[in-house]
Amino acid sequence: MSGGRRSAIVALATPPRPAERAILRLSGPDLAATLAQDGLPAGLASAWAATAGQRGVQAWEWSWLPGILIPVELWCFPGPQSATGEDVLEFHLPGSLPVVRALEAALLQASGLDPAEAGEFTRRAFLNGVLDLTQAEAVQALVQAQDTAEVEAAAALLGGALGADLQQTRDALAEAMVQIEAGLDFEEGDSQDLRPGEIASSLDRARAALARGRAESEARRVRHEGRFRIGLVGAPNAGKTALFRRLTGVEALVADEKGTTRDRLEAAWPDERALDRWMLADGPGRAADASDARDHAAQARARQADHFDFVVYVVDGSDPRAQLPEAIAATPGLTVFSKADRPRAVEQRVLEQAQQRGAVLWLSSEAGTGLEPLAEAVGAAERARHQQRGASARASVRHQEALRRAAESVEAAAALDEVGGHQDLVAEELRAALRALAELVGEFTPEDLLDQLFSSFCVGK
Repeated sequence: MSGGRRSAIVALATPPRPAERAILRLSGPDLAATLAQDGLPAGLASAWAATAGQRGVQAWEWSWLPGILIPVELWCFPGPQSATGEDVLEFHLPGSLPVVRALEAALLQASGLDPAEAGEFTRRAFLNGVLDLTQAEAVQALVQAQDTAEVEAAAALLGGALGADLQQTRDALAEAMVQIEAGLDFEEGDSQDLRPGEIASSLDRARAALARGRAESEARRVRHEGRFRIGLVGAPNAGKTALFRRLTGVEALVADEKGTTRDRLEAAWPDERALDRWMLADGPGRAADASDARDHAAQARARQADHFDFVVYVVDGSDPRAQLPEAIAATPGLTVFSKADRPRAVEQRVLEQAQQRGAVLWLSSEAGTGLEPLAEAVGAAERARHQQRGASARASVRHQEALRRAAESVEAAAALDEVGGHQDLVAEELRAALRALAELVGEFTPEDLLDQLFSSFCVGK
């Protein structure tokens, strides 16, 4: 991708499959000129002009074929107050792929309007200062998120959770640099010369903000690495705990009475296919009724959001009253019908619902049948997650490394300041910390420091 390419770009912003609605997105430095070209569908330039530089929605009809008009909403976002920092125009239209592709082809007839390359809208947002590099990486993490916890972490990063700590660190370091640079302008012993410890409060603020940033970054890294959590979800007495005991080798109480399992159980599931450590979690069964008050409380805990990488929905295949457990949103999984060593009695309707949700397996924890296909399915899901998370994992390592370098430089500066080390050496450590943080967000702007420095001068100096 050419970082300097400034032509207008267009791409489908919704999944390329039939749907009720689809969105084609344009971005460019001057869409008014682009849309005014001959050969483009009529009415686009006037619709854009009608917004008068303000955000707005315009109704438009596109003549796809003779006698066939397609209703389109034009969502207009003039730059720089847009997602990319440029003029942005979105076409919201019926999600018929032939219609969408035909409109995209018609737009590409314009000179200076090119198909967008992978990630180019986000790249333009970064180049135009709408997002810093950590937020641009968060966009990718959000797209690749596999569960609610990852969605929340990526959304927080995109919303500036790390950026706020970084900005506080940079402000504190810049304040310290202002004091040091001012002191270097005077002879040693002058009233403006810094004394040991004079910038300590600024360095303490930088340390605290860096510590928060490192803790948040480490928490995100841990969520991505080290273990693959598999949750067993099902009604009481569906066979979850028997399966848990069979796969982990951990002894757990199994009985025919509801409410036997009332606490969360979690243990390693050893399997040669595991890339990370497989952790299997079992908990209280989920049912419409409870056997007693303790069972009711246990079921309430079970319904709280679980952060699983994969879910195994367990249904008793020998129970004619068995129902499919409620799905956990944004988490891959499959359904297993347990107790396959007994006569099958589950309703056909429930089986069909499970097949519509995804893969279905029959197994028996007692006989040990069906366990190998389950392990293969979990292994395939983990491999898919590793492939999707490759870029996110690299970004996490980059964040940790940059924050580590910044923290080491701040600590070195604090140690030098405490013993009265030469201010030039202290300043160099602070510059190294600022460089590390600038690399983290994808830019290095000494103007930030200059603005603070000159704003602290007296008039006429």
